[in-house]
Amino acid sequence: MRSRASTADAESPEEADAIGRRTVLDPAEDESPEGMDIVPGSDAEPVGDEDQSERRRLREMARTADGLKGDADLKLVKAVRLVKDLLRDGFNPILFCRFIPTAEYVAEELRRRLSSGVEVAAVTGTLPPADREERVSQLAVAPKRVLVCTDCLSEGVNLQDHFDAAFHYDLSWNPTRHEQREGRVDRYGQASPKVRALTYYGTDNQIDGIVLDVLLRKHRKIRSALGISVPVPVDTEQVVEAIFEGLLLRGERGHREEQLTLFEDFFKPQRENLHKEWDAASDREKRSRTMFAQETIKVEEVARELKVARDAVGTSINVASFSREALQACKGVISENGCVRFNLRETPKALRDTLGVPEVFQARFELPVKDGVLHLTRTHPIVENLAGYVMDTALDPLGQAVARRCGVIRTAGVARRTTVLLVRYRFQIVTIKVAESVPLLAEDCRLLAFAGPSGDPEWLESGAAEKLLSTGPEGNIQPEQASLFIGKVIEAFPTLAPYLEEDAKKRGEELLASHKRVRSAAKLTRVSYRVEPKLPPDVLGIYVYLPV
Repeated sequence: MRSRASTADAESPEEADAIGRRTVLDPAEDESPEGMDIVPGSDAEPVGDEDQSERRRLREMARTADGLKGDADLKLVKAVRLVKDLLRDGFNPILFCRFIPTAEYVAEELRRRLSSGVEVAAVTGTLPPADREERVSQLAVAPKRVLVCTDCLSEGVNLQDHFDAAFHYDLSWNPTRHEQREGRVDRYGQASPKVRALTYYGTDNQIDGIVLDVLLRKHRKIRSALGISVPVPVDTEQVVEAIFEGLLLRGERGHREEQLTLFEDFFKPQRENLHKEWDAASDREKRSRTMFAQETIKVEEVARELKVARDAVGTSINVASFSREALQACKGVISENGCVRFNLRETPKALRDTLGVPEVFQARFELPVKDGVLHLTRTHPIVENLAGYVMDTALDPLGQAVARRCGVIRTAGVARRTTVLLVRYRFQIVTIKVAESVPLLAEDCRLLAFAGPSGDPEWLESGAAEKLLSTGPEGNIQPEQASLFIGKVIEAFPTLAPYLEEDAKKRGEELLASHKRVRSAAKLTRVSYRVEPKLPPDVLGIYVYLPV
């Protein structure tokens, strides 16, 4: 009330109305992940007597509002009791507020009223995105914690690792926002078997009643019946504005009987019309099934492309196997009891510095994970740095490598000499749209295997090479013998090259076909593609398996 409103900078009444509407009503088309948590104000630059009077009235209202802080703020006092209940039940809650000052005020009061063992932090739009994540990470260290935030954290930030309750301190006019808020904790990866969502409202507050009755309860009812969210009809803002005007402006005389009459005569028809349109939209959504169960996409096509992608990047089983074997080979000690405990005290200092983790830590390769336990995925910094360390030491002839680019072993897994090649292919994928061509470089690694001498190879099916990777040595071989067999493979490269280049072309055709299938399913018919393999391919590793 003491600040100058952003509407004062508007160039027309219509623009001022649009700014106010976005600020107060959370319109459905406002999909900014930041939300608008700036407080709407009033023009503090009077010109005439009427403006002076208006200014005095606003200041009186501001002083009245100041008097409601602390113990006089019944909404806050009740919320503190509810937060204490959540903490006592073992939950770590997030309180969502509408505006920045509200969040900061609530956080300050919670710090003062909760026990010293509870850490409270506020995150609002005043912080850059990186600082918001940093503040959340710092708060996550506390055993008992409460996060107070605005809708700047309702999208794009995963909070399920550290919080398991959503508290709607301020209701939103847009029901989707409530779903987004709860989705920060009620999502895949949540370690707690239960999450709690608390919708906080005043039983004697007609505005809260509108939001609950017209929007939130109806939204949840449709979602429960259909299994998906159906957006509010496009003219919801006009309906909400009409209700807002009817209850506040037309009932400003304050007579309860008149307000109840207005509620029945004006609000009920508006609500019924909105719900009728919403039900119609829900029926259309159910028939078309356009959000998740895409009937235009064939399940077989999706499954095929998904398998190819999984084969390319590996699964959590591959990540777990690599991490265990690599760290054990580096003298790490591993034990398991529900999760994997890694002890790196005996590993090389260079590895510990590269990983940047404590000497002892716990991890899991599958969700969910609890506090203090790392979730190691293919793209986790620990796994990436470990892979980089293994590769770098393999290329360093002076280092203590745990992996080799070349090797020879004797094993009972083969009946005759078999060679596995680790080959890297490079492709240029050219996207052609109208008259414009955009090239994109892609890489792919494959294992190829052949039996017999290098000069007369008998190439094996693709799965045979991967099976040999799990074969262990069962007999000794002298270094001179190993060098001899590796040397024969290198000398035979002119004989092996035609097959490698032919396989590169074949892989390029498969890649092009995959692109076409995906684009065809997505109805992207105006775009065409061309895949050009870059020859010759690179041989990164040579591994020879000799029979015992």
